[in-house]
Amino acid sequence: MPSYRVVLTVGRVHPGGNAQAVLPAAANAVGALTTVEAKSVGVRQGRAEATVRFEAVDDEIAKQIAPVAAQSAGAHAEILEVALRRQNGTRWPLVA
Repeated sequence: MPSYRVVLTVGRVHPGGNAQAVLPAAANAVGALTTVEAKSVGVRQGRAEATVRFEAVDDEIAKQIAPVAAQSAGAHAEILEVALRRQNGTRWPLVA
């Protein structure tokens, strides 16, 4: 089964939100739908990113899962961008 990554670019934390809850919220939402393979946080070009790697049967299913992660994470912080990537060998190209 193919592996996908949903990469959430995180902006400001909402008033009363919890920055540390962004990644767990996204991962738990994805985990309710499919197997979560990994999760991580990082900084890219000065912006925080939360990444959840998961399994999906195909691109269409993965495209339905990615917004669920963003919506759950968005309860805690502003989500500036959502990028969906599919593993292709050692590369992770964007899913169109």
